[in-house]
Amino acid sequence: MAEPAAVLPVTLEEKKAAARERARTARAAQAAGLDAGLVSISDAAAAYIRESAARSGLQPGVRLRILAGGCSGLEYKLDLLAVDDAPNPDEREVTSNDVRILMDLKSAIHVTGSVIDYESGLLRRGFRINNPNATGTCSCGDSFSA
Repeated sequence: MAEPAAVLPVTLEEKKAAARERARTARAAQAAGLDAGLVSISDAAAAYIRESAARSGLQPGVRLRILAGGCSGLEYKLDLLAVDDAPNPDEREVTSNDVRILMDLKSAIHVTGSVIDYESGLLRRGFRINNPNATGTCSCGDSFSA
């Protein structure tokens, strides 16, 4: 029986190269007008966002930011958009499942290809971001490393 291959830790240089590649991909997608594939929202998350926005008198949209913090180094922050919220000059706007998503370029680089989902169960209720760029996550899923 063959031994399983050892998993080597990702070096800092490999992380930097991956981040540069994600940045190039994000800029190319923006230039081509293809931001729609940047981040998507599941049906469950879209329904929850629309319901929360209607209950609060806000528009169906979120501002997604990646901040330093959390147990894995970076954490997700989602805020509902106010009625008059427009993208800042350094932000990009994506629409998925009829929900607006605003995010700055730094955040967009970290979440390219991600799916924002919402789950409601006995043990956990809230958003879960399925991020293909995360090299590690905490057990609650609220923070990640890239």
